[in-house]
Amino acid sequence: MEREITKKTRLLDDKGRLESPGYARNMMFEYDRSRIKAGPLSLKEWDFYQLGMGGHILQMTIGHLSYIANFSAKLIDVTAGTVKSFSPLRLFPLRSMHMPVNPEEENVIEARGRDFTMRFDAKRDRRILTMQAGDAGIGDIKIDIELKCDPENEKMVIATPFFKKNQFYLNYKENFYGASGAVKFGDTVVNAGPEDCAVLDWGRGVWPFRHEWFWGNGAAFTAGGRFGFNIGWGFGDLRNASENMFFWNGKAYRLGRLLVERDENNYTAPWKFRDETGCFDFEMTPVFDNFNRTKIAFIQTQCHQVFAKFNGIAVLPDGKKIEVHDMLAFCEHAQNRW
Repeated sequence: MEREITKKTRLLDDKGRLESPGYARNMMFEYDRSRIKAGPLSLKEWDFYQLGMGGHILQMTIGHLSYIANFSAKLIDVTAGTVKSFSPLRLFPLRSMHMPVNPEEENVIEARGRDFTMRFDAKRDRRILTMQAGDAGIGDIKIDIELKCDPENEKMVIATPFFKKNQFYLNYKENFYGASGAVKFGDTVVNAGPEDCAVLDWGRGVWPFRHEWFWGNGAAFTAGGRFGFNIGWGFGDLRNASENMFFWNGKAYRLGRLLVERDENNYTAPWKFRDETGCFDFEMTPVFDNFNRTKIAFIQTQCHQVFAKFNGIAVLPDGKKIEVHDMLAFCEHAQNRW
């Protein structure tokens, strides 16, 4: 049985342990850093946005691992299989960055460096993402994007424990429908439009140094409505809840445990996903494996973020089938030491 949290509750108890592991459709967990009972270098926090604009993907991150902060912007051309990336780092921010404790409240995060400024401005009805930077290889970078935000839309929220009692992960994912603005990376300029969709991945937690996860997400205007999905497995103790949901016109629908068929030796072979209730049945045909590997001192990251065309059906509780054709979305496999 999965546990749904339907009223406001403390995330952590007085001993720094998760008080009520489970999932919610809006932010019901009250995150208080002062309750964390872990070392000063153990906290990890980030806000990550990904916006699809036709065959281009914009990714922006402001986050930290306590001992290192990352302010990243990437423009991915899925068709050409190219990536332009600007990712300055800052050592030992510890807990000085003042990341928001609730993604549903209005807040601003801003990062500045010698050659860049980056800002996430979250308002009740929109999210404004901006950046100005200069890069010797890319040229001038300018980002000015506004995402439509409907506060009534349901989200995917999950509080996940690990096997050490003071470790936890609070994750909030929200899909946005409709955008405006422009992105410039050197001589590449891409405009955002009302049919473009995005996702916010908001994470706060303390978890094992070695870890891995699978995560898939996508959203689109399709079948006469607003469709989206979020799937994930492999990260933490998921006995209380999974992050498997699909979304239709602002409502979130739980999925059962996923049955996944994939070639473990070939990320670009087709993947198949089917939940145990039969309400989610999709095949993804990879288009581009955005593979990243990083090693900085003791930090190691490796991620296959596979962008693909998704085809399949999702079934509503009343039996109505939502048919999805060639929706550009992704599923990724990350293996990290950080």
